[in-house]
Amino acid sequence: MSVRQTRLSFALAGVLAAFSASAAPENAGQPAPVAGIEAGWLTPPPRPQLESAFAPDRLPARAAVLPVLEYVAAAQIADMSRHPIQLSTGSNLAEISSNWVAATFYVGAARLARISARPDTLRFLTATAEHYNYAMRGARAERLLLNADELAIGDLYQELYARRGQQGVLMPLRQRLDFMLPHLNRPQETPALIWWWCDALFMAPPVLARQSQLTGDPAYLRAMDREWRRTAARLWVERDRLFLRDERFKERDHLGAGGKPVYWARGNGWVMGGLARTLESMPAGFEGRAFYTNIFTKMASRVIELQQPDGLWRSDLNDPQSFPEPETSGSGFFVYALAWGINHGLLDRATYLPAATKGWAALNRHVLPNGLVGAAQKTGDRPVPTRLEDVGPYATGAYLLAGLEVMDLHGPVQALPQPLPARDDEATILATTPQPIAPKTVVGDAEKARREQEMRATRALAYDPATLNTPARKSE
Repeated sequence: MSVRQTRLSFALAGVLAAFSASAAPENAGQPAPVAGIEAGWLTPPPRPQLESAFAPDRLPARAAVLPVLEYVAAAQIADMSRHPIQLSTGSNLAEISSNWVAATFYVGAARLARISARPDTLRFLTATAEHYNYAMRGARAERLLLNADELAIGDLYQELYARRGQQGVLMPLRQRLDFMLPHLNRPQETPALIWWWCDALFMAPPVLARQSQLTGDPAYLRAMDREWRRTAARLWVERDRLFLRDERFKERDHLGAGGKPVYWARGNGWVMGGLARTLESMPAGFEGRAFYTNIFTKMASRVIELQQPDGLWRSDLNDPQSFPEPETSGSGFFVYALAWGINHGLLDRATYLPAATKGWAALNRHVLPNGLVGAAQKTGDRPVPTRLEDVGPYATGAYLLAGLEVMDLHGPVQALPQPLPARDDEATILATTPQPIAPKTVVGDAEKARREQEMRATRALAYDPATLNTPARKSE
């Protein structure tokens, strides 16, 4: 049976699963799962061998990596699914959410879903997107409409659109990006930046670049380029080949030990991860492309100098002694970026492969017994102490991206930009799109039959532009 057939077989079996939860969480004392959480999401597959499976000085086999990625992704989905979904998602740290904390996991999980035969990952992502109506936070103020954190979930909607071509999936995102364009393209320089903190370069620029790739409209990429350069002009330190987190870290009271600048590992890891994702969508002939590849390679050359003996990086790259504990939410993105750079011909394989394999082996030593990625610094804006049991969905997202690139280290160099994922067939779309359950009033055979007739009539009588192949109305 082919991989595609296996995937469809698993997927079609998933259609039969009820969209409402039918099993309680395994851990006593946990709140009951909310309606819409599928029972299968609450139980990860058996734990594969992790700690001793990956040697720091050897590239692991592809077949050894994929089960680990699927296990960790499933463990993260299970953990998120056990938490009640909050109405306000701004400060959520563990729940299914539309904020950047969860969206960073969705980025990695969506890439994994391209190659995984397990349908649950894509079903979970689709259900999440449906729950938030393919929309974003930030409606209360124009400043929030521009906030990069709120745009991070746009990557999920773009992935689903790329795979399915459903117009409504992209409409709210397009509206948000169109609101942003005149501000990103503002002709006058302003004291305040839109992307004033360096980790914003992971959240927003890849979404804008990909929107141009999906729609064929270069306006999104050009606008992204203008603001990215503004941010780099303020925060990039050429001498140290790293980014300050924001302009406060130029000030005396934000310096580190001995008066040295603070270079936050997660902030810089997210810049490199954001560069990789942006370059995946940027045309090879884009006039400003060399600006981005040059910064990426300069950062990579500095990052491998700062890798610690255990294979990870410390929270303050410039002062590992002040925060000596391992940290994965920055390290995961460094491993991802280094392996990605090798895979796409931007980094020399002989020079950077040892750092990538060493980092990958180290990350796997911090997958906790429950399958979550530990040693993840909590949310914030600077280095702080981190405990081995600290977790966050963003660290899992970085781990998944890193593992996928480590798998690809067995293949040839890949051209940029990357092609969009192949369109799903109807069977796959059906198998990975949870359907709403019938209303509680639908009870008994007669009412079920009436309901089915109603649904058939709805499909038969409704005007459908796709079926009629009627062109959309042009703007006047």
